Amino acid sequence: MAKKAENTSKDITRPPIVTVMGHVDHGKTSILDAIRKTNIQGGEYGGITQHIGAYQIIHANKKITFIDTPGHAAFTQMRSRGGKAADIVVLVVAADEGVKPQTKEAISHAKVAGAPIIVAINKMDKAGADPQKVKQGLARESVLTEDWGGDVISVNVSAKTGEGLGDLLDAILVLAEVINIAGDKNGELEAVIIESKVDRKRGVVVSGIIRNGTLSLGDEVVASGLDAKIKSIGDDKGERLKSATLSTPVEILGFKDTPHVGDLIVKKGSDLEELSIDEGREEIIGKDAKKTISLVLKTDTQGTLEAVKGSLADLITSSIEATYALKFVHTATGDISESDVMLASSTDGVVIGFNVRLPSSVSDYADSQRVVIRVYKTIYELIDDAKDLLEGTASKEEAKIKGRAQIQKTFKLPSGDVIAGCKVLAGAVKEGSRISLYDKDPADLTEEDVPIYTGVIKKIKHKKDDVSMAGKDTECGILLKPKFEGLLKGLWVEVDRL
Repeated sequence: MAKKAENTSKDITRPPIVTVMGHVDHGKTSILDAIRKTNIQGGEYGGITQHIGAYQIIHANKKITFIDTPGHAAFTQMRSRGGKAADIVVLVVAADEGVKPQTKEAISHAKVAGAPIIVAINKMDKAGADPQKVKQGLARESVLTEDWGGDVISVNVSAKTGEGLGDLLDAILVLAEVINIAGDKNGELEAVIIESKVDRKRGVVVSGIIRNGTLSLGDEVVASGLDAKIKSIGDDKGERLKSATLSTPVEILGFKDTPHVGDLIVKKGSDLEELSIDEGREEIIGKDAKKTISLVLKTDTQGTLEAVKGSLADLITSSIEATYALKFVHTATGDISESDVMLASSTDGVVIGFNVRLPSSVSDYADSQRVVIRVYKTIYELIDDAKDLLEGTASKEEAKIKGRAQIQKTFKLPSGDVIAGCKVLAGAVKEGSRISLYDKDPADLTEEDVPIYTGVIKKIKHKKDDVSMAGKDTECGILLKPKFEGLLKGLWVEVDRL
């Protein structure tokens, strides 16, 4: 046993941590409850499990930990903040209803998280159950089950009768073995927070799962930049523990303030301590305002991030006069990702990028989620546009508009090309965007109206500079390809695809 303790974390596996996702009323909670009750009735655990956000069972003499609380937004938050919440996602789809909007959303969350999926086709006891129809719908979302030529395990189950639950647990253990989930109880402590709240009697109560190392009574730890000394450790069965290790769900006391869901708990003074500080933690500027705008901010460097945040804070505290508050739900460096879009969607927020890339796949996903994304190259454009956002221009209706501009005048170049001098009225126009020209306001279009021209934006000029994009209220010159001789003042430019 002594030799085993000396092994690296790569040589030691730990029990899988599983989260269950899917469309509302498809049976996520019913499956979790059925698994928990079956395990208790099987005599492997005595007593009633406590609600601490997760629980652990034993199946085939192996442990499996289930996270039983997070909805899609919480799952995204855990991932975006750097705490890997779950190793495996069980996607629940009702056999009589098939793929629904939240099923698609859950698939997106799992893909962004990089977590492998097991499909649980639930409600097989109901009339009209059609697992093949479910698999067909999943295939449209690029989730191919094994019998459809893919590698995704699917299991037919019924939370009501218990059918297939054992097979589902078998599948989890098989997949866990394949992906080789590593952990070392003697390694550095890493526990991911899944719940954090203030209890009137007990103070700050934090629930988490140990992903690596061991947590013991009296340990001095850090999470979200907050220090704590562990005063109490409890498990999902209400038992008091002296220590807890790999994949164990725990409820701990000792924090004076509530750390953030998704952040890591690590030992104070360890090499991992910097990971416990969430650079993108939620921050509100102008808390007494009547309306709050949620914002996901991504920039190219940490220095730029602080500068942009400072400029936006100045805007709030000066010109807006406390009418609006700004909530930074996530701030970080790097290109805009689907995870950023998910966070913005779950908070009815917008995404702002500065000197970062917006991949076309992310832009398309944002369109499907009706999330506004704006990317800027200069701080002046960003601040001008941010003021409009705070004054209410980022409405859900505007979110449907990718980009809209109107031609104010035209210029003919010596080469023969014609530049359309435009004012952007909504969204943004971007180099390479596909556009259509209309002779009437696109807001008034009917199904019978057809564009007078379709093409691509070849180049955008702002004053004397070439720019890649122009946002709302910006005046710019647009060169289209192929060439269109009929450019006239008053025509409308509508972006079809960014």
